[in-house]
Amino acid sequence: MYKVFTYGTLMKGQRNHFYVEDSRYLGDAILDGYGLYDTGYAYPAAVAMEDSRVYGEVYEVDEAAKERMDRLESVGYEYDCIEVTVHFKDHEEKVLFYVYLRDVSGMELCRLSDKWHA
Repeated sequence: MYKVFTYGTLMKGQRNHFYVEDSRYLGDAILDGYGLYDTGYAYPAAVAMEDSRVYGEVYEVDEAAKERMDRLESVGYEYDCIEVTVHFKDHEEKVLFYVYLRDVSGMELCRLSDKWHA
């Protein structure tokens, strides 16, 4: 099993949530040190960024769901899957996270307080 922090189209109410809807929801969390850019393609790009944070949801997924998510995120080409520490309301935990690999020049930065909504 894998614990994965989702912050874009995989979150509840978003178009790719079906990838994780049968997985165990572990709660809302915050990831410090990253920010979101709007790619212009109805999905966000998370990149390392000081004094910023990303709001998202954590799910416990099985091997098959993780493989489907890796394909969706084009791991190795558009995103990489790395381990980060997220903050829940009452604790911290290490989880997996999809970080954007491409250049974000020219993309619009999402507001710090926003959750992603396509």
